Amino acid sequence: MSVTVSSPPPRPSVTGETAPQPTPATGPAAATGKARWPLWGLAGGITGLVAAMLSYPTLEEEDYTKGVEVVDELEAGNYRIAFLLGLVAIGCLMIAAAGWRRWAEARAPRDLAARIVGQGIALTATVMVIFYGIVGAMGLYLPGGVEETTGMGNEGLFVNHTLLDFGVLLGWWGAAASAVAVATLAFRKARLVPRWMGVVSIVFLFPPLAMAVGTSLPGLVGFFMPLWLAVISVGMVFSKTADAAA
Repeated sequence: MSVTVSSPPPRPSVTGETAPQPTPATGPAAATGKARWPLWGLAGGITGLVAAMLSYPTLEEEDYTKGVEVVDELEAGNYRIAFLLGLVAIGCLMIAAAGWRRWAEARAPRDLAARIVGQGIALTATVMVIFYGIVGAMGLYLPGGVEETTGMGNEGLFVNHTLLDFGVLLGWWGAAASAVAVATLAFRKARLVPRWMGVVSIVFLFPPLAMAVGTSLPGLVGFFMPLWLAVISVGMVFSKTADAAA
């Protein structure tokens, strides 16, 4: 009985052509180019500022001393537009806040200042929900509104009018906290955003903070912080230091 021993077939050599190639990455990590999510902050800042300006009726100086009778000078039109723009601004700010949170998790997951940026913008959107709801009520019940004849009386409308004296502006104190956080990220040694963003944050923060401390004026922040957010959002799109596409 003969035993035949056969040698194993030669192993194929691994060359550049036969070596397994890595599978191309897909999804956000593979994205190239500039990030687009900060543009939601630009949209939220601009629409929020326009909505706030429309929520203030055009009144003569003597109208402010009329008490409840000032309601007779108000109309629903601008309130309705302001309400709709306010909802758009709220949605944009919520997306921008989510983008900042994702950026913080990617760039500095344990950094408090990086986390505060998104939280401050989310706080702004949350407070705006309340006061733009009141703006919507004014558009509903004032002359020209759908429930003008069956809705709220002048006393209730006057309460709403009083609340809206600063109401739609107050939420932007959340964005002011975000501006402080951005300045912190810009001026420390291991900076995560360019220094010019820190300078812009201080410039836009100073007037509302000075007026709040010096005169107790709470609403100026609502005119400065939307502009701050618009500028910073555009900067995040183009900044290599911030690396918003991370």
